[in-house]
Amino acid sequence: MKKKILFILAASILAIALLASCAAEEQTTQPADTTPAATAPDTTQPTAPAETEPAETEPESRFMEIRYATGFSVEYLADNITIVTDAENQRFLLVPRGQVVPTDVDDDMIVIETPIQRAVFGSTTHVGMIAPFDIWGNVAGIVTPHGQVPYLDADVDASGYDILYLGSWRDPDYELLVLSNPDLVFVYTGSSPQTELITMLEELGIPYAVNNEYMEPTYQGRMEWKLFFAPFFGIDEQVVDYVNNQFAMLEEMYAVVADAAHRPNVAWGLVWQGTIWVSGADSFVANQVRSAGGEWMFDVGGQISFEEFYAALVDADVFILAMNAQSVPDYESLLAMVPIIENAPVIVHRNVWQFHVGYWYFTDRLAGQVIDLAAIFHPELFPNHAVFNYNPLAE
Repeated sequence: MKKKILFILAASILAIALLASCAAEEQTTQPADTTPAATAPDTTQPTAPAETEPAETEPESRFMEIRYATGFSVEYLADNITIVTDAENQRFLLVPRGQVVPTDVDDDMIVIETPIQRAVFGSTTHVGMIAPFDIWGNVAGIVTPHGQVPYLDADVDASGYDILYLGSWRDPDYELLVLSNPDLVFVYTGSSPQTELITMLEELGIPYAVNNEYMEPTYQGRMEWKLFFAPFFGIDEQVVDYVNNQFAMLEEMYAVVADAAHRPNVAWGLVWQGTIWVSGADSFVANQVRSAGGEWMFDVGGQISFEEFYAALVDADVFILAMNAQSVPDYESLLAMVPIIENAPVIVHRNVWQFHVGYWYFTDRLAGQVIDLAAIFHPELFPNHAVFNYNPLAE
């Protein structure tokens, strides 16, 4: 679907348009192999602006185009006011902080002052989506155990931020949640909903917005969910530029892959509690593989036998092990789990790649994931590319 959201200028009349969006489509996703509770199988505080008169003009070039994501919408109105509709059809009227709220607001709208200054994120994938932007000072809490957000542990000096770790997404510390005093909590529903958290937020009277990026069947749709966050933090232009740049990088990669002499057969799977799981032809990762110039080998996703998996690996040129080194550190560990595949050519020739330990968190790098796959499948076309999101399985 394609929606354009344009700024509508008005000198004295504020038009608030009604908008209804469709709910997010459901899909099956890969589990995060380090989080058994996941769906199995699958996977400087800004200074508040002073109260001012509404801006007389807005840049005509600013717009937000949503081409792939299906679960949210954004509509820009006059006087810097925005309507955002989330994945559960909740509508938010975003009003610049210090600006008078219009009197003719629909009863079902949730009024939020922006930029929000104390956000709580119910998912580490949500944190990854806002990681490239300088809004860490606006993050009050994260629903995850301490130490499980790679950006805060490595890329960002978290010592200057008062960010609370609120515990498991299934059973967070609600006392800490209240202590974080959030303006808004970002949660998810879909196939693995945060039902208990949402119920508690409703009891506490804390507003929440639903971001279901993980339900999108395409990586392009997931990439666009960054745009959902942008109006809440007042970083629309930054995020639009970032997303556009990601798509531009992909277009360059597509052009290179178009010259590939062959398309390698790609097997993709994981071992989950003694069984093997693969994704189907319409899955998120299958879309990535095909875009990167590979041939997906499984029509139907789900559990398969060791014998079926071996039969696939016999014809595979590349095997992407959807687990990281914390779960499967080397070939010996893999073969201890699935000994039948020992003589498969892809094992013999050591062409097995596995997820980076931060794969499930680095949701800002989806374009990079696809480009990395293209470099793995066609190294001759990307001789200077350093693969980041995947690692060769160690000896």
